[in-house]
Amino acid sequence: MAAAKGKVVPGEAALTLDVGRISKKFLMSGVDTLLQDSILADYFAPGDFMDTFSASLKGRDDFLNADIRVLADHILNGDVAWMNALLSARDRVVRPLGLKTTDDLLLEQSGPPLEDRQPGDRVVFFKIYQVSENEILLGEDDWHQDFRLSIYRKQGENPRVYASTCCKRHNIFGHVYLALIMPFHKKIASSVLDNAVETKLH
Repeated sequence: MAAAKGKVVPGEAALTLDVGRISKKFLMSGVDTLLQDSILADYFAPGDFMDTFSASLKGRDDFLNADIRVLADHILNGDVAWMNALLSARDRVVRPLGLKTTDDLLLEQSGPPLEDRQPGDRVVFFKIYQVSENEILLGEDDWHQDFRLSIYRKQGENPRVYASTCCKRHNIFGHVYLALIMPFHKKIASSVLDNAVETKLH
């Protein structure tokens, strides 16, 4: 199975963080490759867009022991002000085009506790498609493209968390849309992981 090309290039950073955050030196997120045992490897097909970012989980027992749905919620609910502003701007642009906005998706969010959510329920505003002990596959289908987001936790001697995105474009608008959002997507993907690993999981 083909996967996205990439080289692990995380930058090492020493961080002094506020109360409630981790005060230690660790590897920040970087470009990576999809692991072949990921659920997303079976979804990916030639012609699809895919990228992967990852971050170290060394010393992060809170991340390693959490339910994968709780971990995904922690990552995706990060309070990154500029990212939230971008999402609001995106919603204003795509609403007249008939694309789903974040508000539309939040209205469909399910109510069960995170640990009990199953395929068809939502984490934040993403629909759950598959869930296992160490991976959750989220996403949404739309008329211009279908996308999937895998949050994958690698246990063991060198634990990491991987965020992989795959997009299946259905038409020219899907290609144009992805090209327009790509610079923001890459920044958001790395910033969301960085913000998550800086913050303790409660």
